[in-house]
Amino acid sequence: MSDEDLAESLRKDSPYGRCVWHCDNDVVDHQTVIIEFADGSTATHVMTGGVSRPCRSIHIVGTKGEIQGDMEEGCYVIRHPDARKGHIYSEQRIELGVSKDMHGGGDLLLVADFVKVLKGAAPSISSTSLEKSIYGHLIGFAADQSRLEQRTVELQRI
Repeated sequence: MSDEDLAESLRKDSPYGRCVWHCDNDVVDHQTVIIEFADGSTATHVMTGGVSRPCRSIHIVGTKGEIQGDMEEGCYVIRHPDARKGHIYSEQRIELGVSKDMHGGGDLLLVADFVKVLKGAAPSISSTSLEKSIYGHLIGFAADQSRLEQRTVELQRI
């Protein structure tokens, strides 16, 4: 398609040429999802669109410490409470050697792991079973259903 044909299509018959602010587009621009698992643990996923600096960050808080990371910068910080007098916490910074990768290098590592498995190696800890992968996707679909129907959605075990 020529540039002129593409521009004409966007003006007349393509949904991608419409202004997102003046149409019936219902794509999420911000969302907070709270998930409670069967064992009582919880997770919160926050998605915010239209930010100045597009990035993916992670912050995991557990009973023994926390992990905070910036996937584009390729670094993570691990913190543990430190009960010694005069201390509050200990901190360890881990550089992954990747940057500007929207998944912190994870995409390429998953592909490499997949190729190793095809060659007969055992899956790494990053590999999940098909059932767990499907369940992860079902959580995402339930989050969207919850948003559209404005209600809590309960998933059944698979």
